[in-house]
Amino acid sequence: MKKRKGQCLCGNVRYEVAGKPTFPHLCSCRMCQLWSGAPSVAWVEFPIDQIEWTGPAGEPAFYQSSEKTQRGFCRNCGSTICAIDEGYDKISLTMTSLEAPSAIVPGKQHSFAREAPSWWSVAVKRQPTTRM
Repeated sequence: MKKRKGQCLCGNVRYEVAGKPTFPHLCSCRMCQLWSGAPSVAWVEFPIDQIEWTGPAGEPAFYQSSEKTQRGFCRNCGSTICAIDEGYDKISLTMTSLEAPSAIVPGKQHSFAREAPSWWSVAVKRQPTTRM
């Protein structure tokens, strides 16, 4: 099974994840915007039991952003890394925290696209959602 690697900006939080990536998509909800400082966040999901935190910091710090969602970030550099929903068997990773961020392409799904700033437009290439 292919393992993918990723990390935060400073490298204190690193991970390896196995399993099939699912639901690669963009989200422009106001919570993602405030958390990331960006108009959209690119997410991809993996089985939560397939992630291993390998950096010196171990797992990221978590912030309870809503009743059911925790968002993971690096305590040192503040990088946005992941989100975990209570009772869900997947972890959502920010695509750009992956070592090879172009290897997985967001699908047509753009959650909360209407909440994106009016000046923001996204052109998603029509191709398979993942390159293996």
